[in-house]
Parts: sequence; structure tokens; C-alpha cells
Amino acid sequence: MKTTIALRLDPETREKLDLLAEASGYSPATLVAEAVRRFVDFELAALAAAQAEQAALENGNSETKLPINWKLTV
Repeated sequence: MKTTIALRLDPETREKLDLLAEASGYSPATLVAEAVRRFVDFELAALAAAQAEQAALENGNSETKLPINWKLTV
């Protein structure tokens, strides 16, 4: 099931999105949906890796000796 979400883009990003949409033949909405899907997948994988490394650190099973600080950067 798909849902709708509203977002605001600065004019420069919107212009780039429109150019990409025209060049690719995909709608801006399709491109944004794909970009969000990829972003979420990437960030969830990074979070899982950070959590696994933190658990390894806490159990003494880690190669690294530095604390792991995962922070979403947007």
C-alpha cells in the first residue's frame, strides 16, 4: 500500500529534479520515492551495523576500541 507525503524542496533542487525527470522519462514523484527508498535502506543498514558494532564492543568482541556514534545526517 502506498501513502502520500508532502515535502518542500528549495527551487534549485526542484529544478534539478525536473531536469532529471525529463531526461529519464520518470515523473518527479517516482524519482523522489526511489530516492527516499534508497536513503531509508542505506540509513537502516548503517544503523544496524552501528548497533552490531556497539554490541560487539560491549561484549568485548570488537576490533575497534572507539565508541560507535551513529547519527542521521540530513
